[in-house]
Amino acid sequence: MQTIRAMMRKEFLQVFRTREMIMLLVVLPLIQLIVLGYAITTEVKHLKLVVLDQDNSQISRQLVHAFRHTDRFDFKGYVASEEDVGDYLRRWEAQIAIIIPVHFQRDLRAGKSPAIQLVLDGVDGNAAGIASGYAAGILKEFVATIAPQLPFRVKKQLRGTVGQVTLRERMWYNLNLDNAFFMIPGLVVVLLTIVPMMLTAMSLVREKEIGTLEQLMVTPLKKHQLLLGKILPFLILTFLEMGGILLVGQWIFQVPMKGSYVLLGLFAFVYLFTTLGLGMFISTITQTQQQAMFASWFVMVFAILMSGFFIPIENMPAALQQLTYLNPMRYIMSAFRDVFQKGSSLWYLREDLIRLTLFGTVIFTAGVLKFHKRLD
Repeated sequence: MQTIRAMMRKEFLQVFRTREMIMLLVVLPLIQLIVLGYAITTEVKHLKLVVLDQDNSQISRQLVHAFRHTDRFDFKGYVASEEDVGDYLRRWEAQIAIIIPVHFQRDLRAGKSPAIQLVLDGVDGNAAGIASGYAAGILKEFVATIAPQLPFRVKKQLRGTVGQVTLRERMWYNLNLDNAFFMIPGLVVVLLTIVPMMLTAMSLVREKEIGTLEQLMVTPLKKHQLLLGKILPFLILTFLEMGGILLVGQWIFQVPMKGSYVLLGLFAFVYLFTTLGLGMFISTITQTQQQAMFASWFVMVFAILMSGFFIPIENMPAALQQLTYLNPMRYIMSAFRDVFQKGSSLWYLREDLIRLTLFGTVIFTAGVLKFHKRLD
């Protein structure tokens, strides 16, 4: 035990006297959390909007006013013709256009159903689909607002058309649909993947580069003592970093914690066997720190993209959905988000914990078996 403590002390000293390690361990995670927390969002705002108002009536102007007073759209002005609409979209000066037909107000007061045309730039299909939903919601609110202005006969007809069915929405979690509540737990998982994997891989490879591995070879250290002395410091530092990142993320983004920090710690501890094992395995197949960093990024890009962090797994093709089951990051990503937003207990997350335990055991064992206390 004394030998392992001496190795751990050496590793701590080596980490904190290396500027690159301090940057990777402390500074970069904080920068990534703050920048990505604000930059990565599934919301679509400030879409450039133009309007072709062929009716130019009081109600049509009220409709335009409803679109102008929201952060979802930035009103860029009126256009004179449908050709102008196409030109604006083609020049990227507008992403959405509303065409209000002639006699819009007259037909509405007469009880007819005038059609409003919505023209969307479909290059970004996701943004176009979300914008269409925003527009539909604004139109729904607009109709409810102008209903008192319509004659009694028309209002009665509209009620008869809609019927007595009323849709009421209720959010059980994330009542204000704050994007940070969804992204911050995911960012913590991303940092929990990047930091320990890269630190472990680069630390072991660095021993090869500077020649200290030769000195360790002539010592009476056993294989498990060497590995524990190298890995335990990164395990401790990663836990300390996770606690700091959680505090900073909750303080800056005001993300509430519904569940248990102990449960988060349990999932993080089990998951670290996977990331540390991958770091160990990468160190055995690379000879320089640059190679180790490149290999780590290759693994992390695949893990992040297939974890549901950016793209919901349900939206992926069926073949890729099956492939995500081989990604341990998928399970801790969903577990962290459930604990944060839903306050889920261990009983509901037991299957994810079992899968993470299996992945961690297999990957960590493979890394240990691959590691040899010798120079290649």
